[in-house]
Amino acid sequence: MILPSESKISLLRKLDFLAEQDDKVFAYLSEIVEIKNVPAGDCIFTIGDPGGAVYVIAEGCVQIHDEDHIFIELDETRSFGEYALIDTDTRSASARAKVDSVLLLCTQANLREVEIKFNIKIIDTVLIPLQNIRKRMMVKDQLEEELTSQKVMIERQRKELERLNATKDKFFSIIAHDLKNPFASLIGASDFLVNSSNELGKEQLHNFHEIINQSARRGYKLLENLLEWARMQTGNIKFKPKEVDLWNLVNEVVNLLTGSAENKEIRLSAEIDENLKAFVDENMIDTVVRNLVSNAIKFTPRGGEIKVSSQVVGQFIEITVADNGIGITPENISKLFKIDEKVTKNGTENETGTGLGLILCKEFVERHGGEIKVESELGKGSKFIFTIAV
Repeated sequence: MILPSESKISLLRKLDFLAEQDDKVFAYLSEIVEIKNVPAGDCIFTIGDPGGAVYVIAEGCVQIHDEDHIFIELDETRSFGEYALIDTDTRSASARAKVDSVLLLCTQANLREVEIKFNIKIIDTVLIPLQNIRKRMMVKDQLEEELTSQKVMIERQRKELERLNATKDKFFSIIAHDLKNPFASLIGASDFLVNSSNELGKEQLHNFHEIINQSARRGYKLLENLLEWARMQTGNIKFKPKEVDLWNLVNEVVNLLTGSAENKEIRLSAEIDENLKAFVDENMIDTVVRNLVSNAIKFTPRGGEIKVSSQVVGQFIEITVADNGIGITPENISKLFKIDEKVTKNGTENETGTGLGLILCKEFVERHGGEIKVESELGKGSKFIFTIAV
Protein backbone atom coordinates (compact mmCIF):
# COMPACT_ATOMS: atom_id res chain seq x y z
CA MET A 1 0.00 0.00 0.00
CA ILE A 2 1.25 3.50 -0.86
CA LEU A 3 0.20 6.29 1.49
CA PRO A 4 0.18 9.92 0.30
CA SER A 5 2.40 12.36 2.20
CA GLU A 6 -0.66 14.07 3.73
CA SER A 7 -1.81 10.78 5.24
CA LYS A 8 1.64 10.01 6.57
CA ILE A 9 1.87 13.48 8.16
CA SER A 10 -1.59 13.06 9.67
CA LEU A 11 -0.53 9.73 11.19
CA LEU A 12 2.81 11.07 12.44
CA ARG A 13 1.00 13.87 14.26
CA LYS A 14 -0.59 11.11 16.39
CA LEU A 15 2.82 10.56 18.01
CA ASP A 16 2.68 12.73 21.12
CA PHE A 17 6.43 13.31 21.31
CA LEU A 18 6.27 15.16 17.94
CA ALA A 19 3.39 17.46 18.94
CA GLU A 20 5.53 20.62 19.15
CA GLN A 21 7.34 20.22 15.81
CA ASP A 22 7.02 22.38 12.68
CA ASP A 23 5.30 21.30 9.48
CA LYS A 24 8.69 21.01 7.75
CA VAL A 25 9.74 18.38 10.29
CA PHE A 26 6.62 16.30 9.57
CA ALA A 27 7.06 16.76 5.83
CA TYR A 28 10.65 15.49 5.97
CA LEU A 29 9.85 12.65 8.37
CA SER A 30 6.98 11.48 6.18
CA GLU A 31 9.46 10.90 3.36
CA ILE A 32 11.82 8.67 5.37
CA VAL A 33 9.50 6.53 7.53
CA GLU A 34 8.59 3.01 6.35
CA ILE A 35 5.19 1.54 5.43
CA LYS A 36 4.71 -2.06 6.64
CA ASN A 37 1.96 -4.39 5.40
CA VAL A 38 1.25 -7.08 8.01
CA PRO A 39 -1.09 -10.02 7.17
CA ALA A 40 -3.67 -11.11 9.75
CA GLY A 41 -2.14 -13.21 12.54
CA ASP A 42 1.47 -12.23 11.76
CA CYS A 43 3.79 -11.16 14.58
CA ILE A 44 5.00 -7.55 14.55
CA PHE A 45 7.37 -7.96 17.50
CA THR A 46 7.66 -10.21 20.57
CA ILE A 47 8.66 -9.77 24.21
CA GLY A 48 12.41 -9.20 24.46
CA ASP A 49 12.83 -7.96 20.87
CA PRO A 50 14.96 -4.80 20.48
CA GLY A 51 13.04 -1.54 20.89
CA GLY A 52 13.84 1.71 19.11
CA ALA A 53 10.65 2.10 17.04
CA VAL A 54 6.98 3.00 17.30
CA TYR A 55 4.13 2.23 14.92
CA VAL A 56 0.98 4.09 13.85
CA ILE A 57 -1.90 2.03 12.42
CA ALA A 58 -2.96 3.30 9.00
CA GLU A 59 -5.41 0.44 8.46
CA GLY A 60 -6.50 -2.66 10.40
CA CYS A 61 -6.29 -3.72 14.03
CA VAL A 62 -3.36 -4.76 16.24
CA GLN A 63 -3.41 -6.87 19.43
CA ILE A 64 -0.89 -6.20 22.21
CA HIS A 65 -0.51 -9.46 24.12
CA ASP A 66 1.57 -11.78 26.31
CA GLU A 67 1.20 -15.29 24.86
CA ASP A 68 -2.57 -15.95 24.90
CA HIS A 69 -3.45 -13.03 27.17
CA ILE A 70 -4.52 -9.95 25.14
CA PHE A 71 -3.92 -6.66 26.94
CA ILE A 72 -5.54 -4.35 24.39
CA GLU A 73 -6.70 -4.10 20.76
CA LEU A 74 -5.75 -0.95 18.82
CA ASP A 75 -7.60 0.27 15.72
CA GLU A 76 -6.71 2.76 13.00
CA THR A 77 -4.75 5.94 13.86
CA ARG A 78 -3.60 4.48 17.21
CA SER A 79 0.13 4.26 18.00
CA PHE A 80 1.99 1.51 19.88
CA GLY A 81 5.48 0.13 20.52
CA GLU A 82 6.44 1.01 24.23
CA TYR A 83 3.95 3.86 23.74
CA ALA A 84 6.24 6.85 23.07
CA LEU A 85 9.44 5.35 24.41
CA ILE A 86 11.40 5.03 21.18
CA ASP A 87 14.72 4.41 22.92
CA THR A 88 13.58 1.47 25.06
CA ASP A 89 16.04 -1.45 25.12
CA THR A 90 13.63 -4.34 24.64
CA ARG A 91 9.92 -4.94 24.15
CA SER A 92 7.90 -5.68 27.30
CA ALA A 93 4.96 -7.15 25.39
CA SER A 94 4.23 -8.76 22.01
CA ALA A 95 2.19 -7.41 19.10
CA ARG A 96 0.41 -9.12 16.18
CA ALA A 97 -2.05 -8.08 13.48
CA LYS A 98 -5.63 -9.17 14.20
CA VAL A 99 -6.59 -8.49 10.57
CA ASP A 100 -4.61 -7.46 7.49
CA SER A 101 -3.03 -4.20 8.66
CA VAL A 102 -0.96 -1.32 7.30
CA LEU A 103 1.50 0.28 9.71
CA LEU A 104 3.67 3.37 9.61
CA LEU A 105 7.04 2.57 11.21
CA CYS A 106 9.03 5.41 12.81
CA THR A 107 12.44 4.37 14.13
CA GLN A 108 14.93 6.01 16.43
CA ALA A 109 17.22 6.35 13.40
CA ASN A 110 14.49 8.38 11.63
CA LEU A 111 14.30 10.76 14.57
CA ARG A 112 18.07 11.14 14.79
CA GLU A 113 18.12 12.04 11.08
CA VAL A 114 15.48 14.73 11.64
CA GLU A 115 17.40 16.11 14.63
CA ILE A 116 20.55 16.48 12.52
CA LYS A 117 18.69 17.91 9.54
CA PHE A 118 16.84 20.63 11.48
CA ASN A 119 19.23 21.04 14.44
CA ILE A 120 16.53 20.21 16.96
CA LYS A 121 16.21 17.86 19.98
CA ILE A 122 13.42 15.29 20.06
CA ILE A 123 14.76 12.23 21.84
CA ASP A 124 16.79 14.06 24.49
CA THR A 125 14.12 16.60 25.42
CA VAL A 126 11.03 14.40 25.24
CA LEU A 127 11.86 10.71 25.24
CA ILE A 128 14.65 10.56 27.82
CA PRO A 129 12.45 12.04 30.60
CA LEU A 130 9.82 9.46 29.69
CA GLN A 131 12.45 6.74 29.81
CA ASN A 132 13.57 7.97 33.21
CA ILE A 133 10.00 7.58 34.44
CA ARG A 134 9.98 4.05 33.08
CA LYS A 135 13.32 3.30 34.74
CA ARG A 136 12.02 4.64 38.04
CA MET A 137 8.99 2.39 37.67
CA MET A 138 11.31 -0.55 37.07
CA VAL A 139 13.37 0.39 40.14
CA LYS A 140 10.11 0.66 42.12
CA ASP A 141 9.11 -2.84 40.96
CA GLN A 142 12.55 -4.16 41.96
CA LEU A 143 12.27 -2.52 45.39
CA GLU A 144 8.82 -4.01 45.91
CA GLU A 145 10.18 -7.41 44.91
CA GLU A 146 13.07 -7.02 47.36
CA LEU A 147 10.69 -5.91 50.12
CA THR A 148 8.50 -8.95 49.48
CA SER A 149 11.58 -11.17 49.62
CA GLN A 150 12.68 -9.52 52.87
CA LYS A 151 9.21 -9.98 54.36
CA VAL A 152 9.36 -13.70 53.52
CA MET A 153 12.83 -13.93 55.08
CA ILE A 154 11.73 -12.03 58.21
CA GLU A 155 8.71 -14.32 58.58
CA ARG A 156 10.96 -17.37 58.22
CA GLN A 157 13.32 -15.93 60.85
CA ARG A 158 10.38 -15.14 63.14
CA LYS A 159 9.19 -18.75 62.96
CA GLU A 160 12.73 -19.99 63.57
CA LEU A 161 13.01 -17.72 66.63
CA GLU A 162 9.68 -19.07 67.89
CA ARG A 163 11.02 -22.59 67.45
CA LEU A 164 14.26 -21.70 69.25
CA ASN A 165 12.33 -20.06 72.10
CA ALA A 166 10.14 -23.15 72.39
CA THR A 167 13.31 -25.26 72.47
CA LYS A 168 14.79 -23.03 75.20
CA ASP A 169 11.53 -23.13 77.20
CA LYS A 170 11.42 -26.92 76.90
CA PHE A 171 15.04 -27.17 78.01
CA PHE A 172 14.50 -25.07 81.14
CA SER A 173 11.18 -26.80 81.89
CA ILE A 174 12.98 -30.14 81.92
CA ILE A 175 15.75 -28.82 84.15
CA ALA A 176 13.40 -26.95 86.51
CA HIS A 177 10.70 -29.58 86.84
CA ASP A 178 11.24 -32.96 85.24
CA LEU A 179 14.88 -33.35 86.26
CA LYS A 180 14.11 -32.07 89.76
CA ASN A 181 11.51 -34.76 90.52
CA PRO A 182 13.70 -37.89 90.41
CA PHE A 183 16.41 -36.16 92.44
CA ALA A 184 13.84 -35.00 94.98
CA SER A 185 12.71 -38.64 95.42
CA LEU A 186 16.32 -39.78 95.56
CA ILE A 187 17.27 -37.23 98.22
CA GLY A 188 14.08 -37.76 100.22
CA ALA A 189 14.48 -41.55 100.35
CA SER A 190 18.19 -41.42 101.13
CA ASP A 191 17.68 -38.78 103.86
CA PHE A 192 15.06 -40.97 105.50
CA LEU A 193 17.43 -43.96 105.39
CA VAL A 194 20.26 -41.92 106.92
CA ASN A 195 18.07 -40.68 109.79
CA SER A 196 15.77 -43.66 110.40
CA SER A 197 17.31 -46.83 108.93
CA ASN A 198 17.54 -48.45 112.43
CA GLU A 199 13.77 -48.20 112.84
CA LEU A 200 12.89 -49.90 109.48
CA GLY A 201 12.21 -53.53 108.86
CA LYS A 202 13.76 -55.55 106.05
CA GLU A 203 10.79 -55.08 103.68
CA GLN A 204 10.65 -51.33 104.33
CA LEU A 205 14.37 -51.04 103.67
CA HIS A 206 13.91 -52.92 100.41
CA ASN A 207 11.13 -50.51 99.37
CA PHE A 208 13.35 -47.48 100.02
CA HIS A 209 16.24 -49.10 98.14
CA GLU A 210 13.87 -49.64 95.22
CA ILE A 211 12.74 -45.99 95.30
CA ILE A 212 16.38 -44.83 95.25
CA ASN A 213 17.23 -47.21 92.42
CA GLN A 214 14.25 -46.19 90.26
CA SER A 215 14.79 -42.47 90.92
CA ALA A 216 18.48 -42.75 90.00
CA ARG A 217 17.66 -44.67 86.82
CA ARG A 218 14.93 -42.20 85.85
CA GLY A 219 17.24 -39.25 86.43
CA TYR A 220 20.05 -40.89 84.49
CA LYS A 221 17.73 -41.75 81.57
CA LEU A 222 16.44 -38.20 81.48
CA LEU A 223 19.94 -36.74 81.59
CA GLU A 224 21.02 -39.09 78.81
CA ASN A 225 18.18 -37.93 76.54
CA LEU A 226 18.67 -34.30 77.56
CA LEU A 227 22.37 -34.30 76.73
CA GLU A 228 21.80 -36.12 73.46
CA TRP A 229 19.07 -33.67 72.47
CA ALA A 230 21.24 -30.68 73.42
CA ARG A 231 24.08 -32.05 71.30
CA MET A 232 21.65 -32.49 68.42
CA GLN A 233 20.46 -28.88 68.69
CA THR A 234 24.02 -27.51 68.69
CA GLY A 235 25.11 -29.71 65.78
CA ASN A 236 27.59 -31.67 67.87
CA ILE A 237 26.19 -35.07 66.94
CA LYS A 238 28.02 -36.32 63.86
CA PHE A 239 26.06 -38.40 61.38
CA LYS A 240 28.14 -41.55 60.84
CA PRO A 241 26.24 -44.06 58.70
CA LYS A 242 27.57 -47.55 58.02
CA GLU A 243 26.11 -50.96 57.20
CA VAL A 244 24.31 -52.16 60.33
CA ASP A 245 22.75 -55.54 61.14
CA LEU A 246 19.26 -54.46 62.21
CA TRP A 247 18.34 -57.92 63.52
CA ASN A 248 21.24 -57.72 65.94
CA LEU A 249 20.56 -54.06 66.88
CA VAL A 250 16.87 -54.61 67.68
CA ASN A 251 17.47 -57.84 69.60
CA GLU A 252 20.16 -56.17 71.72
CA VAL A 253 17.67 -53.45 72.69
CA VAL A 254 15.00 -56.06 73.46
CA ASN A 255 17.44 -58.03 75.64
CA LEU A 256 18.47 -54.84 77.44
CA LEU A 257 14.86 -53.90 78.26
CA THR A 258 13.51 -57.39 78.95
CA GLY A 259 14.13 -56.91 82.69
CA SER A 260 11.98 -53.74 82.76
CA ALA A 261 9.24 -55.54 80.82
CA GLU A 262 9.34 -58.59 83.11
CA ASN A 263 8.98 -56.35 86.19
CA LYS A 264 5.54 -55.45 84.79
CA GLU A 265 4.86 -59.00 83.57
CA ILE A 266 4.89 -57.76 79.95
CA ARG A 267 5.86 -60.10 77.11
CA LEU A 268 8.47 -58.33 74.94
CA SER A 269 9.49 -59.94 71.64
CA ALA A 270 11.16 -59.12 68.31
CA GLU A 271 10.30 -60.44 64.85
CA ILE A 272 13.04 -59.01 62.65
CA ASP A 273 14.33 -60.52 59.39
CA GLU A 274 17.67 -62.17 60.26
CA ASN A 275 19.24 -60.83 57.04
CA LEU A 276 17.97 -57.28 57.49
CA LYS A 277 20.76 -54.73 57.04
CA ALA A 278 20.73 -50.99 56.38
CA PHE A 279 23.18 -48.13 55.90
CA VAL A 280 22.46 -46.09 59.05
CA ASP A 281 24.01 -44.32 62.01
CA GLU A 282 23.96 -47.17 64.54
CA ASN A 283 23.82 -44.99 67.66
CA MET A 284 20.90 -42.92 66.35
CA ILE A 285 18.77 -45.91 65.31
CA ASP A 286 19.61 -47.68 68.58
CA THR A 287 18.35 -44.58 70.45
CA VAL A 288 15.13 -44.57 68.38
CA VAL A 289 14.34 -48.25 69.04
CA ARG A 290 15.30 -47.99 72.73
CA ASN A 291 13.07 -44.95 73.31
CA LEU A 292 10.09 -46.46 71.50
CA VAL A 293 10.31 -49.77 73.38
CA SER A 294 10.81 -47.96 76.73
CA ASN A 295 7.69 -45.87 76.05
CA ALA A 296 5.71 -48.97 75.12
CA ILE A 297 6.68 -50.61 78.45
CA LYS A 298 5.68 -47.45 80.31
CA PHE A 299 2.18 -47.31 78.79
CA THR A 300 1.39 -51.04 78.72
CA PRO A 301 -0.33 -52.55 81.79
CA ARG A 302 0.72 -55.72 83.55
CA GLY A 303 0.18 -58.85 81.48
CA GLY A 304 0.42 -56.86 78.24
CA GLU A 305 2.44 -57.55 75.12
CA ILE A 306 4.95 -55.56 73.03
CA LYS A 307 6.30 -56.67 69.68
CA VAL A 308 9.02 -55.11 67.51
CA SER A 309 8.69 -56.15 63.86
CA SER A 310 10.04 -55.22 60.43
CA GLN A 311 9.05 -55.27 56.79
CA VAL A 312 10.50 -53.91 53.55
CA VAL A 313 8.15 -51.52 51.75
CA GLY A 314 9.52 -50.40 48.38
CA GLN A 315 12.80 -48.61 48.97
CA PHE A 316 12.30 -48.36 52.74
CA ILE A 317 12.59 -50.60 55.79
CA GLU A 318 9.67 -50.17 58.17
CA ILE A 319 10.23 -50.87 61.88
CA THR A 320 7.12 -51.12 64.07
CA VAL A 321 6.90 -51.11 67.88
CA ALA A 322 3.37 -52.29 68.72
CA ASP A 323 1.75 -52.64 72.15
CA ASN A 324 -1.70 -53.40 73.56
CA GLY A 325 -1.45 -50.63 76.14
CA ILE A 326 -3.64 -47.67 77.06
CA GLY A 327 -3.48 -45.95 73.66
CA ILE A 328 -3.34 -42.25 72.78
CA THR A 329 -6.07 -39.75 71.99
CA PRO A 330 -6.07 -38.19 68.47
CA GLU A 331 -5.46 -34.78 70.08
CA ASN A 332 -2.32 -35.98 71.85
CA ILE A 333 -1.03 -37.84 68.77
CA SER A 334 -0.80 -34.50 66.94
CA LYS A 335 1.32 -33.09 69.81
CA LEU A 336 3.72 -35.98 70.38
CA PHE A 337 6.60 -34.82 68.17
CA LYS A 338 6.30 -31.06 68.73
CA ILE A 339 8.82 -29.35 70.98
CA ASP A 340 6.38 -26.55 71.90
CA GLU A 341 3.62 -28.94 72.99
CA LYS A 342 3.55 -30.80 76.30
CA VAL A 343 1.75 -34.12 76.60
CA THR A 344 1.52 -34.92 80.30
CA LYS A 345 0.47 -38.49 80.99
CA ASN A 346 2.01 -40.91 83.45
CA GLY A 347 2.55 -44.57 82.68
CA THR A 348 0.34 -47.41 83.85
CA GLU A 349 2.30 -47.58 87.13
CA ASN A 350 2.74 -43.83 87.45
CA GLU A 351 5.99 -43.72 85.45
CA THR A 352 6.85 -40.16 84.38
CA GLY A 353 8.50 -38.71 81.30
CA THR A 354 9.11 -35.50 79.34
CA GLY A 355 8.29 -36.50 75.76
CA LEU A 356 11.86 -35.56 74.87
CA GLY A 357 12.65 -39.10 73.76
CA LEU A 358 10.02 -38.99 71.00
CA ILE A 359 11.33 -35.64 69.74
CA LEU A 360 14.81 -37.19 69.55
CA CYS A 361 13.34 -40.17 67.66
CA LYS A 362 11.75 -37.86 65.09
CA GLU A 363 14.95 -35.87 64.53
CA PHE A 364 17.09 -39.01 64.21
CA VAL A 365 14.68 -40.73 61.81
CA GLU A 366 14.38 -37.61 59.63
CA ARG A 367 18.18 -37.36 59.58
CA HIS A 368 18.04 -40.71 57.74
CA GLY A 369 15.49 -39.41 55.22
CA GLY A 370 12.69 -41.40 56.84
CA GLU A 371 9.56 -40.54 58.79
CA ILE A 372 7.90 -41.61 62.02
CA LYS A 373 4.17 -41.96 62.57
CA VAL A 374 1.71 -43.24 65.16
CA GLU A 375 -1.38 -45.42 64.88
CA SER A 376 -3.34 -45.68 68.10
CA GLU A 377 -6.78 -46.29 69.54
CA LEU A 378 -7.59 -45.31 73.09
CA GLY A 379 -7.73 -48.38 75.31
CA LYS A 380 -6.49 -50.75 72.59
CA GLY A 381 -2.81 -49.94 72.19
CA SER A 382 -0.42 -48.07 69.89
CA LYS A 383 1.91 -48.66 66.97
CA PHE A 384 4.96 -46.44 66.49
CA ILE A 385 6.28 -46.93 62.95
CA PHE A 386 9.45 -45.43 61.51
CA THR A 387 11.12 -45.87 58.13
CA ILE A 388 14.72 -45.84 56.94
CA ALA A 389 16.08 -46.28 53.42
CA VAL A 390 17.04 -49.80 52.35
